[in-house]
Amino acid sequence: MLLPKWIEFGAPTLDRPFGVALWPIFETAFEAVKGYKPQDFRFVTGSTPMSTLFSTVTILTAYYVIVFGGRELMRSQPALQLNGLFKIHNFYLTVISGVLLALFLEQLIPTLWRHGLFFTICNHAGGWTDKLVVLYYVCPALTRYQTLLLNSRAAQLLDQIP
Repeated sequence: MLLPKWIEFGAPTLDRPFGVALWPIFETAFEAVKGYKPQDFRFVTGSTPMSTLFSTVTILTAYYVIVFGGRELMRSQPALQLNGLFKIHNFYLTVISGVLLALFLEQLIPTLWRHGLFFTICNHAGGWTDKLVVLYYVCPALTRYQTLLLNSRAAQLLDQIP
């Protein structure tokens, strides 16, 4: 059976601790969505989302207005039964967190084993490789944007209540 070239598997090794190389899979998915490889990502002030104080404050303000405004709107309303929506939301966050943890471990385990904890945390070549910088940026962005979208959808549902 022929597998795509981005699926690499075999016995677990130090460089492939799970037996399957996860980065090529992530790289293929990222490139399909963004149009470039994740390790080509560069944080550019003024261009990258949330790279300026104004854009960050705007997103944070919108987030808190939606969260706390929605709570105030619902204070006098009976509780909505959105258990299914929240189960999907929690499952989605759990899957994202698990995938990101596995990607982090795949990048950090070899460096930690070969060079130690101090190098992995403090050295630019240890914990600040192009791949890890992408994960540092993607990790909170994925979960926060997804939470914001869910809260926006909940606010839309609230608007439909007579």
